Amino acid sequence: MYNQNWAKRVIKSVILMLLLKMAGFSFAEEAFTLVGLLHDDQALNRAHDVELQGDIAYVPGKGGSLAIIDVSDVTKPKLLSSLFGIEGMEDAETVLPMGDILLVGTRDFLAVDVSDPRNPKIVKRISDRPRIDLINGMALRGDFVFSANKTGYVGVFDVKNPANPKLWGVLDAKKNGEMRKPHDVAAFGDHIIVVNADHEAINNAQVYRVADATTHQILPVDQWKIESTITGNGKLGENLNGANRVAVTGSYAGIGAFVRSSVGVIDLKDPTNAKQIANMPVVDIAATGMAAVGQIIFAAGGEGVEAIDISNPAMPVSIAQYRAGKLFPTRRLMMGKTPRFDNAHDLVYRDGYLYVTAQNDNQLGILKVNDPRVLELVKKKMK
Repeated sequence: MYNQNWAKRVIKSVILMLLLKMAGFSFAEEAFTLVGLLHDDQALNRAHDVELQGDIAYVPGKGGSLAIIDVSDVTKPKLLSSLFGIEGMEDAETVLPMGDILLVGTRDFLAVDVSDPRNPKIVKRISDRPRIDLINGMALRGDFVFSANKTGYVGVFDVKNPANPKLWGVLDAKKNGEMRKPHDVAAFGDHIIVVNADHEAINNAQVYRVADATTHQILPVDQWKIESTITGNGKLGENLNGANRVAVTGSYAGIGAFVRSSVGVIDLKDPTNAKQIANMPVVDIAATGMAAVGQIIFAAGGEGVEAIDISNPAMPVSIAQYRAGKLFPTRRLMMGKTPRFDNAHDLVYRDGYLYVTAQNDNQLGILKVNDPRVLELVKKKMK
């Protein structure tokens, strides 16, 4: 399906961009300015996710890399060190900073000592094939980290001592939720929401109760309960096939989907009746990266970055976009016989700037947010 429809998606994205521009929405330099750029074919090999801690950006790469980058000067991001080509770094896809320790999701679950950012060291590795493998997303709740493993499992790790994490439990999401490819996870209250990247699946996302309603203590995995299912049966839900990203702000979640290149808004106020209340096409292909801040969902995919206003969550509106430029010079990359367009891959917002990975170009870019509407909405809480 992906190979057959890519040309149609490109045409649709161009038409959408023109319509938005005619409607008066901001584009490229008007909304976002690229102020900093770092390229490194080894340290940023297929740069995947990005997280910040202090003046440091951590970027894992699917090519088997981990980059540690000084972003104290947003105009001059500087590589401090990297791990590349060593055992355990294969398919590095997600990171979670915890002080002197960086948790890294690869084919294993790693704890990396980053107390000296110029000399990172792997201090703990947890392997358990196939239950722990291809970790694509992680979420922290208290002393526990949940991982979305693309092999069909959700892992739970005790990280009370981040330097010595312990495998606490594993949910077989195939048997408990009919999800063959968990791709991302977010925690809220006593629940987690897990999205399913299986393009043919009916179940696009599951809401699990993972903690006791009275004590709020995490429950053994065999006591987790599915409280809601977001399915592809309805007109809105069908557009979330290939769900690959989820981000929560207030009582709402944004889900990025690949098959129809859309973002869905999920009402989580009642976890036992979570429901999709809106769906909108993204400015380019899919939403492989997502960050929810205040009343804005930032989405990245293809060669685009956009800010989506969800102040009225039932009527999301894309209000600012960045396209191509020096951040995303490579439109199309051939992986064997398969064309890949998911260059923009992840992003994180802080203090008026977006830090964005360009997977096909092995880059980290820093965008300054200029649009006053975006800057105002990120400060407002979702109810």
